[in-house]
Amino acid sequence: MDTDILVIGGGHAGIEAASAAARMGRSVVLATQDLSAIGRMSCNPAIGGVAKGQLVREIDALGGLMGRAADVNGIHFRMLNSSRGAAVWGPRAQQDMDAYSLWMRAALERHRGVSLVAGEVVDLEPVQDGFRVRFSDGRILTAAKVVATTGTFARGRLFRGEEAWDGGRVGEAPSKGLSDALQRLGLGLRRLKTGTPPRLRRDSIDWSLAEPQDGDDRPWAFSILTDSVQNRVRCHIVRTGPGTHARLREGFSRSPLFNGAISGTGPRYCPSIEDKVARFPERDGHQLFLEPEGLGNDRIYVNGFSSSLPSDIQDAALRTIPALASCEVIRYGYAVEYDAVDGTALHPTMEVRGVPGLYLAGQTCGTSGYEEAAAQGLVAGANAALSVSGKGPFIPDRTSSYIGVLVDDLTGIPLVEPYRLFTSRAEYRLHLRHDNAEDRLTPLGRELGLVDDLRWERHRERVRACDGLRAALASRKLEPDRIRGFLESRGESVTESVVRAVEIARRPRVELEDLAAELELPDLPDRMGILEVESGLRYEGFFLREEREIERVRRLGSKPFPADLDWLSLEGVSIEARQALERERPLTLARAAKLPGVRPSDVAVLMMRIRS
Repeated sequence: MDTDILVIGGGHAGIEAASAAARMGRSVVLATQDLSAIGRMSCNPAIGGVAKGQLVREIDALGGLMGRAADVNGIHFRMLNSSRGAAVWGPRAQQDMDAYSLWMRAALERHRGVSLVAGEVVDLEPVQDGFRVRFSDGRILTAAKVVATTGTFARGRLFRGEEAWDGGRVGEAPSKGLSDALQRLGLGLRRLKTGTPPRLRRDSIDWSLAEPQDGDDRPWAFSILTDSVQNRVRCHIVRTGPGTHARLREGFSRSPLFNGAISGTGPRYCPSIEDKVARFPERDGHQLFLEPEGLGNDRIYVNGFSSSLPSDIQDAALRTIPALASCEVIRYGYAVEYDAVDGTALHPTMEVRGVPGLYLAGQTCGTSGYEEAAAQGLVAGANAALSVSGKGPFIPDRTSSYIGVLVDDLTGIPLVEPYRLFTSRAEYRLHLRHDNAEDRLTPLGRELGLVDDLRWERHRERVRACDGLRAALASRKLEPDRIRGFLESRGESVTESVVRAVEIARRPRVELEDLAAELELPDLPDRMGILEVESGLRYEGFFLREEREIERVRRLGSKPFPADLDWLSLEGVSIEARQALERERPLTLARAAKLPGVRPSDVAVLMMRIRS
C-alpha cells in the first residue's frame, strides 16, 4: 500500500481526519483539487456559536486543530448566550478567513505523517486489504483505508437567478467522478442545498448608520494551548425593512428556489433571505450582521442575507437599507446544490456499512457547518487509524459529548434536510458545557493516541489546580465580618454565622473568580478551569439528577425489545409514536428514544416494557 489512509478533500472534515489519523501514528495522504483552498471558509467567516462552539472545544480536547486555528486567526470573539446558564453558552470567533486557510495548510504541511497531494479523485476500487484510487490525470494510489470528505463539491451546481453553472464554490470546479464512484459502490445519493450571501466592499458602507457590535471585554479562547486572544475588529448590525422585502419579492419569479430549478433540500435553520420573506410575510424586518472577512481584505460578509436571487434584485434590495444605500457588491450571493449520502448508511464510526474501510465525513453526510464537518472528520480519521492498527472502534457517547450527539443522530435517524447541531438535541447538556470539554474527553483522547504530551500536561495542570480550588473552598471557613463587604457589594444577603467558602461560591450573584481574588486563594487554575469549578458547584443538584438518568438509560438503553413486539397495540404510547416505532422497529430503547414523534412519556412506557 502507498499509504495507510487516503483522505479525499481539504475542507474542515478532511483536515481533522488527516490530523487525527496521523497523530495516531498512521501514514496519511490528503488529496484535494487545490492545495491553496485547504481550510477555506466557503460561507460564514466564523468558527463556533451555540452548540458549535462546544464542538470546537471538544475537537480541541481530543487534540484537533480547529480550536488553535480559530484562536490564532480570530478577530472578533463573543460568548453567545452568556446571560443564560453556562450549559448553553456558545463561544464564537469571527475569523480572518484568508489567514485561517493559510494557517491550516501550513499546519498540515509540517504535520508529521501527513502528505499533501493536488488532484481530483475519480474512482475508488476495493481491492485486497484496501482500495485502488484513480485520479483524473491517470495517477493511481493504493490505501488501506479511505476517508471521503467532498463537502459541497460532489457534483456541485451553483445558482443565481437565471444563471446556473457547475462548481463547488465560485471559481472552483466540482468533483464529479467521486459521486459516480460512490454510486458504483452501492451508496444512494440525494441532493441537498446550501447558500451564501453577498460580500460588500468595506469602504462603500455608511458605518454611522449601523449599530456597532463589539467583542467581549475579556474574550474566551477555544484551545487549552492558547494563553489569550484579542478582538481586532468591530462587527455591526442593520435591519431589512418593508422596502427591502418589496424589492426581494419582485425577483421571486426569477428565483431558482421558487421556480423549481433547485431540487435539493436546504437547511431549515439557515434559510435564504427570500425564503424568510416568503415564509414570514408578517415580519417587517430581519436582522443582518455586517462581519469583516479579515484584516488584509476589504470584504464584508452580510450574515442573514443568503440569497440565490438575480444579481440586480440582490443589489436593489441591499440598497434599501440606509447604511448600504451606496454599497458596492464584490460578489453576489448564490445557492449550491450537491450530492450527499444518507447518514444511516454509515456506522457510528463513520464507516460505510456496505463498504468496509471506506469512511465519509462532512457535508457529504448531510450536515451543515464547519464545526459539524470537523467533528465527523476527527471521528472518521481516528476510526480509520484504529482499524488499520487492528484495534477496536472509537464510538463517541452522546451522554459525554456533543460529538457523540452529532454522530448518533446522523447515523441513527433518517434526516430529510441538512443537519445542524443545537444544545436542545442533547439530553444531558448540563454535563456537556464548553468549560469542561477537557475533563470529559482529554483522558479518552490520550488513551486513543490523539492527545500529545504538551496538551496532556496542560490538562493535568488544570485538573490539579481545579482540585486544589475545590478543596480550598470546602475547607475555608469565613466569619461574617470577613465576607460582609464582598456580599453586600453584590446584592447578596450577609450570613450571620461562620460559613464555608463553597457555600458563598454557590450564590447566583457571586462569581468564583472574584471570590477567589477576595480570599487571595493561591495556585488558581486558569479562567476556564475556574468556570468549570463554578459551574460544577452551582449546578451540583441538577448534575446528580442527570447522572441518575444517564445511568438508567445506560442500564436499560441497550436491552433489546422482544422480537415479536406489536408496536401498534402498545397501551400508553401515543399514536404518532406507535406509527414511528412500527415503521422503524428499533432494536433498543436508546434507538427508540431518538425517533421523531417518540416523546419522553412514551419512553417511560417503553422503559417499563423492557423491565417487565
